[in-house]
Amino acid sequence: MSKRKPYSFVEPSGGQRPIWRSLEDKAHPEAAQTRAAEEFSRDQVAGMVDVESLVSRRGFLTVSAASAAVAASGCVRRPEEKILPFSKGPEYVIPGVPLHFATVREWLGEAEGLFVSSNEGRPTKVEGNPFHPVSEGASTLAAQAMVWSLYDPDRVREPSRRANGKSARAHANDLAKAVAERAKLAASENGEGLRFLTAPTTSPTFARLANELAQKQPNARIHNYAPVNHWNVVEGSRIAFGQPQQAHYDFGNARVILSVDSDFLHGEPSALRAAGSFAAGRRLRNMAEGMNRLYVVEPAFTATGSKADHRLRLPASDCGAYLRALAKQLASLGADMGEIPASLSGEPPAGVPSEWIEKVAADLHAQGGQALVVVGLRQPPAVHALAHAINRGLTAVGKVVRYTAMPNALAADPVRDLADLVADMNAGKVKTLVILDANPVYDAPHDLQFAAALEKVEFSVQLSTHLDETAQFTTWHAPKAHPFEAWGDARSTDGTVSIQQPLIAPLYGGKSAIEVLASFVDGGAESGHDAVRRTFDRMLGGDASRRELIWRESLKVGVNRGVPKHGESALALQVANVAKAVAEHSAAKTAPIGPSNLEVTFAPCSKVRDGQDANIPWLLELPENITKVAWDNVALIAPKTARALGVQGNAKRSDVVRLSREGAGDIEVALWEVPGHAENSISLALGWGRTHAGRYGNGQGFDVYPFRTLNAFWMADGVKVSKAEPARAHFVAQTQEHGSMEGRAIAIEGTLAEYRENPESPRYASVEMSIPPLWKEKEYEGHKWGMSIDLTSCTGCNTCVIACQSENNIPNVGKRQLARGREMYWLRIDRYFVGDDADNPDIALQPIGCQQCEEAPCENVCPVNATTHSPEGLNDMA
Repeated sequence: MSKRKPYSFVEPSGGQRPIWRSLEDKAHPEAAQTRAAEEFSRDQVAGMVDVESLVSRRGFLTVSAASAAVAASGCVRRPEEKILPFSKGPEYVIPGVPLHFATVREWLGEAEGLFVSSNEGRPTKVEGNPFHPVSEGASTLAAQAMVWSLYDPDRVREPSRRANGKSARAHANDLAKAVAERAKLAASENGEGLRFLTAPTTSPTFARLANELAQKQPNARIHNYAPVNHWNVVEGSRIAFGQPQQAHYDFGNARVILSVDSDFLHGEPSALRAAGSFAAGRRLRNMAEGMNRLYVVEPAFTATGSKADHRLRLPASDCGAYLRALAKQLASLGADMGEIPASLSGEPPAGVPSEWIEKVAADLHAQGGQALVVVGLRQPPAVHALAHAINRGLTAVGKVVRYTAMPNALAADPVRDLADLVADMNAGKVKTLVILDANPVYDAPHDLQFAAALEKVEFSVQLSTHLDETAQFTTWHAPKAHPFEAWGDARSTDGTVSIQQPLIAPLYGGKSAIEVLASFVDGGAESGHDAVRRTFDRMLGGDASRRELIWRESLKVGVNRGVPKHGESALALQVANVAKAVAEHSAAKTAPIGPSNLEVTFAPCSKVRDGQDANIPWLLELPENITKVAWDNVALIAPKTARALGVQGNAKRSDVVRLSREGAGDIEVALWEVPGHAENSISLALGWGRTHAGRYGNGQGFDVYPFRTLNAFWMADGVKVSKAEPARAHFVAQTQEHGSMEGRAIAIEGTLAEYRENPESPRYASVEMSIPPLWKEKEYEGHKWGMSIDLTSCTGCNTCVIACQSENNIPNVGKRQLARGREMYWLRIDRYFVGDDADNPDIALQPIGCQQCEEAPCENVCPVNATTHSPEGLNDMA
């Protein structure tokens, strides 16, 4: 349900709004109708008979073979330590009967509880852990793709050593000996010159080992860096409360939500929990209940923006000014923010309608503490601090917003930490550098020149799953164990501790970050299992028998219930600090955003994140949830801005443009015009353009990291755009015009008031079939399987698409074949733009299932009855 009216593909009547799939559909509806009437487009038919297609079928088989390799992989190496399946049953393995193990994955400081199915010792499928407070049975795209990454044929299988600019294979014993010698040397000098570089982690075991290293070798130092981090969030809470605090938002009980440049439903650390909570507040359980209302202010469409009841497109650099104007209006309505309103100078950003200040403020203020404001990762700390003040003023704290202490590992600035490390490397202070599952040569800010600094380090070793960009410059490279192969632990933002237990022994002798760090602490005497167990025992205390019982339960359910969660903080708002930070941010004047001063924003890719998953074909081929572009990242731009710059980016032609600004490296990237994008702003997705990702990820998309600098980590202005030289277009594969639903109800929508007035309206009824059936429809007695998709809750995140591909081993077809309409997904999510305004439309999402649990045509033609219908309506395979 939403504010939008029902629609059809044809020109609407009676005040209803039109629907369209792309700018081409909107501009040329007659041509779109003609294409819809064709079973195959002309481009697809031409592709079936051209020479390239006949030859490239080998390429199709090459790509699809990877999916078959995952299904047929016969390598089984069971862990040596005792691990326990979740379900009760025989301890021995029964062929065809999977066992399910609880584990956990961590990203951006949030832990996601998982259940992994294992068939005959091989991990085969990932699901969410229903007992974990973050997952609650759900999972993310990255979690679903972990099965593919485990069997990735490009994973490193043995150590390597680089000498004289060349890398050569090395024996594991030689690597172990070299590392042991450096550890011994560092220990003799109290850690002088010993540095570690790792991604920020909430692992209790890693934190314990880091503390022990600091005690034994006080001169050693561990640096944290991640190209996608929430330092702005951390520092904003430090300004507001005097110490870092973790905000927890109850979207389920909030009646009104304002999202400012925040993709909290998909692109941020706690998105999995937030999506479930938001859906709970959106779902109608009876006719008397209401629904939450979502306002979104953002520069480009996100999953969160697609669910907005009201959306304002605004450059990211103007979001702070908008929030200041809103706070000033809230103060005039009686919201208590102390002396902060006096620091709120300046006018609202140009082009912002007055109702987006006055009416939004009135709506937030009228909810009696059941409203909240959430701000995204890339907004400056002052904007986050102001949002905390607004939530206090709305009396939301303690009702729909609460705070807990921030883990120490996440409280430091990772960008500044990396800059300090590079400065010491250039100064010759770093003798031994251990890089744990990080790739700074690829993703560090451009002005740090990390590769050049790495060449000055006497001894360096990197632990990672692939010979990536950083491995080309380190002295040694060591294979990293996959999360399904190693012991570990993680703490979620609410304090829940989970154990990462392996399902299979390391396929290629890899080590975990915990094991490598332990080798510098105790000489490697402790295994990963023992290190995690020792941390577990220390947290619990008490007698050994109690600890053993809780350990076993933790392995089964995936949650350590013996460790209390973080307690709720009750810190007072530091009003003076917030007022000072807001005033300083407001005074930092910059030139207005315009055609001669374009803005660029960075965001992690919704599929491959920061580049970690860039060699997974499942994710590379997955159509992006808004643009429906696959096998590429593109620079998103508003159509009006593209025309003003004299460039073009659509299905017919995608110009390659050069982006330049002072202090950063020039980059070239393909352009893509998107309805609903803020004007004079360009959105760039991180994680593409890899050169050493693997056979599938190499050369896909465009590397935009060189455009990032220390002072422009999330957004930058002063950007110039010109056509690349020589002028050329880039072939972009996208699926937004492949699906055709004309002649049927595309997506059924109505307002809440309309639904309450007539819930039995024909608008909501099932579509009657216009084609006579080939067989008599079966009448079921008793239970019958089926699936219902709540369009009010669906965010278009595509996790279900990858889960289906993982479950059914659906092959990928490659970029060229996908562009010809030959994608093989059993499930897709159609995205439609809605409304007359091509610059500012709404979005409607329509998942399309495979229908194989209905009257599948394969049943009637199979000569050996290999597939039949069950008495409960399932399509069963023999």
